[in-house]
Amino acid sequence: MTEERKADYFRYLADGFIKGKRYDDAILLYQKLVEMHPGEDSFLLSLAWAYHDGGRLDEAVRCFERLFSVELERKIFTGFAFDELVRIFKETGNYERLLDICERAVAAHPDDVALLNDLGDAYLKGGKAGESVKVFKRLVEMEPDASATYCRLGNALVQAGDIDGAEAAYIRAVEIDPSEAAAFYNRLADVYRTVGYDERAERALRKCLEYRFDDPMYYCGLGDVLVKLGKIKEAHSIYEKAVNLHWTGAAAYYNRFGNTLARGNHHIEAVEAFKKAAAADPHNPFHYVHLGDSYAALGLTDDAERAYRQAESLK
Repeated sequence: MTEERKADYFRYLADGFIKGKRYDDAILLYQKLVEMHPGEDSFLLSLAWAYHDGGRLDEAVRCFERLFSVELERKIFTGFAFDELVRIFKETGNYERLLDICERAVAAHPDDVALLNDLGDAYLKGGKAGESVKVFKRLVEMEPDASATYCRLGNALVQAGDIDGAEAAYIRAVEIDPSEAAAFYNRLADVYRTVGYDERAERALRKCLEYRFDDPMYYCGLGDVLVKLGKIKEAHSIYEKAVNLHWTGAAAYYNRFGNTLARGNHHIEAVEAFKKAAAADPHNPFHYVHLGDSYAALGLTDDAERAYRQAESLK
């Protein structure tokens, strides 16, 4: 049997083992194929995926990193291994290694917009907001009409503590793409909430509603921020607006409001919200479980038991 026929046979067997989830058997064959054809990237990639799907993540990463080193030497950056490494390092929270591969990729291809975006995001995830700002400022110079890049710059500026600069970046994004204004201000509010700037988040969400006053989810977002700010009565009014806009979603909105209140230890108000959720959707046991939890937090054990029994009867 020729080497070529043998390779085809091994690959056929290995692919069958993968379909049957016999990953260790497939790995042995792909290892042989890599030894037989060390310059054939497809065999190394198949081995990497066999390791990955077989739960041997460290070995999968080593294979992807070998492929990534090869990718860096090519004039045209394919990035298959790079993309997988980015995904893996993000999922595992390994931001040091994420930064390393992003920096290496940009060093090899300094004008690649996609790679620069990955690097900016990696700096942000790795806690290097200042470096992230530098990358995104470079990107907006390269693509001055890219609204999404201004949003990313704004996110980095928030993390770096430059709130005025962040808002200016988002305003520029809105100027470029006014049809996305509500989504942009909602995104800015999310970033503010992440770093604890709840009053700024409230302002951004109110700005968002200037553009989309008919979207109940934006009202829910504003209601959640108002709860964090202790503005419970106003939050209730805002959630009622969401319900009035979309009656069929009433149970979900009241349930969300109740959970937001409960997380803030506003259990008296949470009880009322969960009661409304149960009234709107009386056959959903989760509303009664949440109601029972808030009763229990208030020390109302008899009421809690009745709610839990009601939930149990619906399962």
